[in-house]
Amino acid sequence: MLHRARPRAAVLRHARGDAGSTPIGFLFFVTSGIVCGAAVCFVAIRAKAKFDAFVAGRPAPPLLPDVTIPWATIGLAAGAVALGALITVVVMAMRAVSQARQDERRRRAALEARHDRVLEDLGARLVGDLAHHLLDELELLEALTAAQDTRTGAADHHYRAAVRTLEAQWKATTADLTPSTA
Repeated sequence: MLHRARPRAAVLRHARGDAGSTPIGFLFFVTSGIVCGAAVCFVAIRAKAKFDAFVAGRPAPPLLPDVTIPWATIGLAAGAVALGALITVVVMAMRAVSQARQDERRRRAALEARHDRVLEDLGARLVGDLAHHLLDELELLEALTAAQDTRTGAADHHYRAAVRTLEAQWKATTADLTPSTA
C-alpha cells in the first residue's frame, strides 16, 4: 500500500504531539516559577542580613533600603509586562482554537469527498451497466443509508465509521461483480 506524503508541518506537529504552540499551562508554570524564585531569593538575602546583624550585635537593617525607588514607574512597568503576557496567552489560545477548527473542517471536507467518490462510482456503475443490480445488495444499501444519515447530523467519528463501512462494502461488491480473468 502506498502512503501519501504528509506536509512537513503536519509531520512536525505530529512528532511534537501538539499543534505547534506552547501550552498555556507551561507558560504559567514558567512565569510563576520565576516570580516565586525571585521572592524566595529576596527573602533569603534579607534573612541573612538580619541574622548577620543579630550575630554582630547591630540593629537589623530595614526590610527595604532607604533609597528613593520610583514605585509608580516600577508598578507601571510590571503592569505593562503582565498585560503583555496576558495578551500573548489570549492570542495563543485563540490561535490554537482557530487552528483546531480549521483542521476539523479539513478533515470533514476530506471525509465528505470520500463519501461523494463512492456515490459517484456507484452512479457511474449503475448508469454504465444497468444489468447489475447493485442496490439488491443488502449490506451495500444499509451502508449507503447509514453514511447518508450520519452525514447530516452525527458526530464526525460516527460519520467516519459509516464512510469506512460504505467504502468496504463498495469494494466488496465491486470485487464480487468484476469478471475474473484467469
